[in-house]
Amino acid sequence: MSDFSKLQYYDLRLEKQAGRLPEFFGRQKELQRLTRIAARQQQNNAAVVGPGGIGKTALLRAWAGGIAGLAPFQKQPLVELSPASLQAAGSASAPLGKYKDALGTINNGIIIIDDFGRLAQNQPGALHIFTQLLQPLLEQPATKLILGLETKDWEWCLVQAPNFFRSFDALILEPQPEAELKQIIKSLAAELTGKTGLKISARAIEQILKYCAQFPSLGQLPRSAGQLMDEVLAAIKTNPVAGTELEAETINAIVAEKTGIPVASLAQSQRQKLKNLLPSLEAGVIGQSGALKKITSVIQRAQLGLKNQSRPLGSFLLLGPSGVGKTETAKVLARQMFGKPSAFLRIDMSEFSEPHTVARLIGSPPGYVGSSEGGQLTNHLKNTPHSLILLDEIEKAHPKIFDIFLQLLDDGRLTSGQGDTMDATHAIFMATSNLAVDDIIKHAENHIDISGPLFLREVIMPILRGSFRAEFLNRFDGILIYNPLSVDALTDIALLEIQKIERRVEEHKIKFSITREILEQKVRTLADPRFGARPVKRFVEELCENLIAQQLLK
Repeated sequence: MSDFSKLQYYDLRLEKQAGRLPEFFGRQKELQRLTRIAARQQQNNAAVVGPGGIGKTALLRAWAGGIAGLAPFQKQPLVELSPASLQAAGSASAPLGKYKDALGTINNGIIIIDDFGRLAQNQPGALHIFTQLLQPLLEQPATKLILGLETKDWEWCLVQAPNFFRSFDALILEPQPEAELKQIIKSLAAELTGKTGLKISARAIEQILKYCAQFPSLGQLPRSAGQLMDEVLAAIKTNPVAGTELEAETINAIVAEKTGIPVASLAQSQRQKLKNLLPSLEAGVIGQSGALKKITSVIQRAQLGLKNQSRPLGSFLLLGPSGVGKTETAKVLARQMFGKPSAFLRIDMSEFSEPHTVARLIGSPPGYVGSSEGGQLTNHLKNTPHSLILLDEIEKAHPKIFDIFLQLLDDGRLTSGQGDTMDATHAIFMATSNLAVDDIIKHAENHIDISGPLFLREVIMPILRGSFRAEFLNRFDGILIYNPLSVDALTDIALLEIQKIERRVEEHKIKFSITREILEQKVRTLADPRFGARPVKRFVEELCENLIAQQLLK
């Protein structure tokens, strides 16, 4: 590292000669495009943009090493400014003139500044200082400025200093193909193991890549795979029992700890879980077998790879009276598929009846108040991508909200207010609505089949189209009608609630004894198609809890 005046920099030609530039795989199109931009006589500044961990730094340094010997660049300085030096330059008390003079000595060359967005936001006013500092370079076509920025920082910079950043050609990095990622991780594996005697099998590398792709909460590939491999190796080094081979159990245990998903769920046969899905749902949701079979069918096809992989695992619009099992279906399905309480998110859509409330879901754009906080939906997808999101009473949301879900249900991804893309292909979306409830109850009481396609097409769809656009309704994998509950189904629910209460007070060894006939007589007096199982559940809770309280007081 050299030092001139107040600026420190890395001479990338010397770094290449010393073999300190990273080995690089893939992204040939991006490398070629960056070379073309730098070789132009005008507009020859570039911003390499992508989420943290996608490989911006590696690409910038590999590109510098690659062009070092090319004719247009052979005699030009090729440097990367150090972050520490730029942090000092970004201070309001910095001698700006001296920094400008120092930069002026690098004329007719290429200057790389990595992680520019973080530096620009490191202290108040830093971006304004940097634009003043770097503006003279943009006015010299012989000097090329190459910046590396995270996606959200690039969006923020465009809002804060649009005139300055208009001089940069943005090169947006997309995720690399699996074959390239395998090469990167194999190279890193060789570097990490070194002379330790540890081994990393090809199967273990595939398992690490699979989990990092499956759980975005682990971080951005390829960085996330490298970090996971490093931690697994550290676990093996400090635990001789694990042996010298990278054990699948070790990977499972660390991924489970990081994601919150139990090891058993990670290791369990997916086919067996799918095979038992319908019985598991029917055990928790009474009287809705028709809807549960349709849900199960969609989820099974998605998990077996037979459904469009770029869409969510499943998306359903649930219609029917209150208390018939719509919300319970979502809770039971989330528990069966994802195995943890945090994998279920309920959003009350009546709270999003105004157009400005979109920001509460996806976050505010860069430069606006609250932009750093993110949105309720995007934050959840970022932290818990394997989850079920319940959109309760969706008809009460503003039509602008539907545009968000139109993209999400079609593309399986959602862009936050800060420009980050959230993966929704591992999530299940369920929306409930009270529309058409009166028609459902009336036709059910007249013993008309409300579960068939004719009723849906002739009665329900005209009502739904009064509140939703046709293209929005078409995005759902299924529009499901939940039946008003019969006395028999309500009695089953009452018995199920009694069992739940018994499990809650298991430590007191309390059991309830009641015949089905007696319980059914009481249920019959409580049955009301408008309220479903709610009055029955309330009766069971009050009766059982009062009996328990009396017994415990004795």
